[in-house]
Amino acid sequence: MLVLLVEDNHLLAKNILHYLELREIECDFADTLERAEQRLSHHHFDAIILDLNLPDGDGVTACRRWQQQCINTPVIMLTARGSLNDRLDGFDAGADDYLVKPFAMEELVARLKVISQRRPAPKTLKLGDLEIDFARHSAHRQGQPLNLSKTGWQILSLLARRSPEIVEREEIERTLWPDSPPDSDSLRSHLHLLRRVVDKPFETKLLHTVRGVGLSLRSTTDGA
Repeated sequence: MLVLLVEDNHLLAKNILHYLELREIECDFADTLERAEQRLSHHHFDAIILDLNLPDGDGVTACRRWQQQCINTPVIMLTARGSLNDRLDGFDAGADDYLVKPFAMEELVARLKVISQRRPAPKTLKLGDLEIDFARHSAHRQGQPLNLSKTGWQILSLLARRSPEIVEREEIERTLWPDSPPDSDSLRSHLHLLRRVVDKPFETKLLHTVRGVGLSLRSTTDGA
């Protein structure tokens, strides 16, 4: 499990990070909403632990904005605001759970495990004129079937599940070759073949390289 902790109390954050590490839960950290949103744009997280009182904004407002941006990562709101109205506001903004300070670390871990498994993976996805059926391992564009290799399908399905996020090249390599990643030319060759199938026959490019970072699958060229 990979968790993003958004908390400006550095002592509390340090304690949470240490406890999650002991429970073999990997955790990234941001002490402002701006830094949190930078991380969300580049990484996939299984859950977010979100403080509500942050130096550059309010967690409830941020949670509502992420929902509008289709960032569907489960959220635990972590706050000293414990009234019924506060909790209702949090759930209305899209939070999956609400934990009031002070809290027990064991309870935080238990809630993380529950919400990270709560949202089922999509069976199909439509991105512009691209349609992907994860159950059947098939993809069509403009109604035409895409002839994908096994490796091409693995790359496309990873990018699709995370769209429009950027997936780092290292993560793609770990997905394809978890035990012994080959040299970088192997991934480059597979990406070249994937582009020939997904993009080359069509007017609009869906596969975008972010130089020095990784790749994303999205239906617009904004930020490409």
